Amino acid sequence: MKISIEQAYFQISENLYGQNEVIKVTFNNNGAHHGEIYVYNHDDLYDKVIYHYGTLDCWENYGEYTSNNNIPRVAMDTGLVKRIK
Repeated sequence: MKISIEQAYFQISENLYGQNEVIKVTFNNNGAHHGEIYVYNHDDLYDKVIYHYGTLDCWENYGEYTSNNNIPRVAMDTGLVKRIK
């Protein structure tokens, strides 16, 4: 899996869908997950979790969901998000 985007927050977005981006998230917020690193293929994860995120107000308003605190359980439960540190 070749990483194409590195950021400090989890993101699922309509704008990224179809680009087959591999996202590396390093949490740097001094919270419970500070220093943890995760990797996921955006499109693969999107396909598995859109049933959930598509119902949220943030999706209706912005076409995306982000979290700078953690990887949400619905995403982790897919097995598609890998913790690498």
